[in-house]
Amino acid sequence: MEQLLIQDYAYNAAVALKNALADLPGPRPPLVVLDLSGSYPARNLPRRPLDLLQPRPESLEEFCFKLSTLRNTPWLRGVVLRIGDLQVDLSTAYALRRAIADLASSKLVHVVANSLNMAQYLVASAGGQLAVPESAELNLSGLALGRTYLKDALERYGISFEKIAIQEYKSAFSEFTQSAMDDFDREQRTALLRQLQRSFCEEVASSRRVQPETVEAWLQEGVSSARRAKELGAVDRIAYEDGLLGSQHLSLAQAARFLKLSPRRPGEPRLAVVSVLGTIVTGKSRRNPLPLPLLGGAMSGSESVIRALRLAERDPLVSAVVLYVDSGGGSALASDLIAHEVERIRRKKPVVGVMGTLAASGGYYVLARCSRIVAAPTTLTGSIGVLSVKPVLQGFNQKYGLNPEVIKTAPLADLLSSDHPFSEQERAVVERQVAEIYDRFLGQVAAGRGLSKQQVDAVGRGRIWSGKDALDHRLVDELGDLELGLQRARELAGLPSDSPVWNIEAPRTLQLPDLEPAALLQSWLPLLRERVLLLASDLPTLR
Repeated sequence: MEQLLIQDYAYNAAVALKNALADLPGPRPPLVVLDLSGSYPARNLPRRPLDLLQPRPESLEEFCFKLSTLRNTPWLRGVVLRIGDLQVDLSTAYALRRAIADLASSKLVHVVANSLNMAQYLVASAGGQLAVPESAELNLSGLALGRTYLKDALERYGISFEKIAIQEYKSAFSEFTQSAMDDFDREQRTALLRQLQRSFCEEVASSRRVQPETVEAWLQEGVSSARRAKELGAVDRIAYEDGLLGSQHLSLAQAARFLKLSPRRPGEPRLAVVSVLGTIVTGKSRRNPLPLPLLGGAMSGSESVIRALRLAERDPLVSAVVLYVDSGGGSALASDLIAHEVERIRRKKPVVGVMGTLAASGGYYVLARCSRIVAAPTTLTGSIGVLSVKPVLQGFNQKYGLNPEVIKTAPLADLLSSDHPFSEQERAVVERQVAEIYDRFLGQVAAGRGLSKQQVDAVGRGRIWSGKDALDHRLVDELGDLELGLQRARELAGLPSDSPVWNIEAPRTLQLPDLEPAALLQSWLPLLRERVLLLASDLPTLR
């Protein structure tokens, strides 16, 4: 605590100097230009050694801070948002959109862009006037989900997979066990896409002052030219950037010397944010810098997440915890350990769960017992189901002359071995375990959401829902973003609306000091060792 007080006093000294410089004479720009580009991860996290080799992307937290500062600057008339290489999904776009709409409630906001896809347009439409050049590349043609099935290709090499799942909508790993999409997966993906597009149309319609049916008509037509977009009312002006920006416009970097910051109140109560990102595994969190299927990206280890939660619990200044989840799940054991910690801590302090782009299966399990749950309309959630999957290399071994031999002391000792398919006894054991974990999953959600197990099973069975559908089915409490979740945590804890936020990340090891195959495999071992998974279908990012 003493260290934090020192940090606050040092920050306030720097702010006092900055604000003194901001009071010096000089012409204040009436309009500031702010660029939007990158992926906008939710929170600021400490940099690791490999991160130093590349620039860190701006976070949503930093973007919202910028807009809040601009909103509270009395001499500023407006902001021009220039959309560049903005690489976000619909849920991140929704959060950016809310921040921009909040700014537009008190300042003039114009948006300029050279190209717009669905997610970018969702962001751009939140401002006032939207301008694009005549040659703008527009891709307003709806949403799509695709999946490539590998079963037949793998069987040519003698490789197959066995999967035991509860229930019929649990489609994770189906690309390895099926030759084509089944009726249940097609049904849930079709319903999901329709709801996501409906949410898109409603959001855009509210900003463009048209009916949602009008926006739907744009998508059905497939608007691709600036002229047609202007005729339909999808954009306001066709102009090149040099005809829009003049000497009265300064970049945020140029205007920064005139902006004032608010000091901190040392020792005041605060919120703590603990993030669960990527695949949930046992042990410590880790991350593979390579974007490889299954092996790539962040892994949230139960040990690391629990240590972070306990730091928040024991800190006397932390009045409430926000659990931010952007994960499709993973280990059933790790998910349960984290969920137990959430349930234990919420008896002492409010714990608000906030869903990012994906909070499904184990990602939903860990926050089902939170005091309150917030999701974006476009969040992919649910997948309340369980599966067990193992590769079978029996045909591969025969084809290429491999001859594995096993000596065992009990019939089930090599249950997960890839050299044979499940025997009847093995299948019965795994099916029993999967059923037991599914029943525990139902109980976890039922207790957290005030529902019966039968009600949870009706919306469970492995089915993926949008955030809007999840609200209708009482799986979440409210639609919003992380900023709204922070505000709800403040309300539950009785804190002022501007109380500070602490991003907690427990000390964790960065595995994979090199990129050798053995190191890559080691990163996935926590899941390879488990019989049962709480893992959602691998849904591609919608943009």
